[in-house]
Parts: sequence; C-alpha cells; structure tokens
Amino acid sequence: MNEYVTPFFRPPSEHKSFILQATIGCSHNKCTYCAMYRKETQKFRVRPMGEIKEIIDAAERNGSLERRVFIADGNALVLSTAKLMEIMDYLHEKAPDIERITMYANVGDILRKSIEDLTRLRENGLTMVYIGFESGDNVVLERIEKGANFAETVEASRKLKASGIMNSVMVLLGIGGKDRSREHASATGKLLTECDPEYVGALSLQLRPGAPIYGQWQEGLFELPDKFQMIEELETLVENTELSDGYFYSNHISNYLPVRAKFPEEKNKVLEEIREVLKTRDEAFLRPDYYRDVVNQY
Repeated sequence: MNEYVTPFFRPPSEHKSFILQATIGCSHNKCTYCAMYRKETQKFRVRPMGEIKEIIDAAERNGSLERRVFIADGNALVLSTAKLMEIMDYLHEKAPDIERITMYANVGDILRKSIEDLTRLRENGLTMVYIGFESGDNVVLERIEKGANFAETVEASRKLKASGIMNSVMVLLGIGGKDRSREHASATGKLLTECDPEYVGALSLQLRPGAPIYGQWQEGLFELPDKFQMIEELETLVENTELSDGYFYSNHISNYLPVRAKFPEEKNKVLEEIREVLKTRDEAFLRPDYYRDVVNQY
C-alpha cells in the first residue's frame, strides 16, 4: 500500500470525505503566511497513476471510499485535465454512488485551463474547488507572494462560473498587517463582490514557525493587528462584500468572532452584530485566545 505523506490538509467542511492524496505538497509553496508543506518529505510531486489507483482500490476494499472525495494535496487542479479525468473515472468505477469531488486550486491553475476543460471536469463530478484569495489588495498580494493579482483572480472566478464549478473562497484577516489593514479589508470585500463565490470563509492570520512571515514578525518587519483590529477588518470586509447568493462564515477556530450568514439576506444583521461588539469592546463576546493557540493547521 502506498503510504500517505503527512501531515496532509483538507478544508474543515471535508472532514467526512475520503481524502485521495494524488499530489504531495503544493506546486506554488511560496506564500509567506503558510507553514504547510515545508518539510523536505512534502516537496511537490505528482503520484504515478498506478499509486493513485492502488489507494482507491485499498479504500474500496476497507470500506473507506466515501460518497464525497477530496483530492489532495495543496492544489490538485495543477494536474492535467486528462489525468484528473482518469482519476475521476476510476473513482466512479469503484464507487458509482459518489456524490461530489472537490479539491484545492489556485488562480494560475484555473487560468491555464480552458472553460471547456473545466466544464468536462464538472460534468465528471468536480462540483467545487477551494481557493485561497487571502486578500484583494494588490500590494498585500505581492508582499505575501500569492502568485495572482486582483484582476487575475476575477478572471479565474468567472471561468469557474462559466463552467458551473462552485467556488469556496478563503480570505485572511490580518494578512495586510497594521499598516494596510483597512486597504486590505476594503479591497478584499470588493474582490469578493466581483468574484461572487458561493462560499466565503474568513480566517484570521496566525503566525507560525516555518512560515516566512513569522521571521518577518520576529524582525519587526510585520505587525499583526490586535483582536479588535481584526474585528474592524471583518466589519470593513462585510461592508464591502455583496454576494448574489452565497454564504459568509468566520467560524473557523482561528477567529475571535464567529459569524455565519446567508448573503444578501443576513448581511445587515451580521453588520449590526459586529458593530455591537466593536462598540462595547467587551472580550466576553470573543473566543478566548487559547483557541487560536491550539490550532496548528490552516
């Protein structure tokens, strides 16, 4: 049996999914805030198709091949359309009742695929991809070496819309530092409005050893906003975000203030809740700091 390289990562919403590690590591692996995929054993590589099929076969035999499948690691959409189609065909052969297939993706991988290729993948079961936008501020995006700017992210999102693949987006409160906190939050809301994803997850930046930004923080080159500045960012983000029919969450354990809302219906209600917290500055409304301390994955 081909062993999984650990640690491997998946979105919280995929906790019941079968994780198929078709690639190892992240093909970009330059984002300064990220401490994932930094081990030598996680250097990016693609598993041979024979190994991938052996993993699927073993899951079928032991009953762990679930109706939902998440194809890992960091951004599996980097694989060619032909290889992804072969993987998905084999999954359907071994588990005909699979309900959905998802994976991480990055903007560049989407832009390199045609709408026709993306549509083929959707028709073969790829229902949704998870993308880390992190910020809509081009200054911040360049600082964190994200590899994509505002306009490219909008273009990639429009290709997903055209192909029918849902988009679950992650943004990072605090990633602009104190110096670009407001610019980051405002531009990120505007980016979300332009892209109009089905799901938005706002996380709060945590400084972890192994991430380049951690060294910048130690050297005094990066200053993390405090807890109420993070919530001010959340307010600005929500103010500037218009979704036609989407869900906005900040319920990840990294966040001080959990929010769950359907947009546009509940946007004003959420803003009122956030503003009440900022008005009182009462930490009783916030998650304790130790919740953030125990989180060790993004």
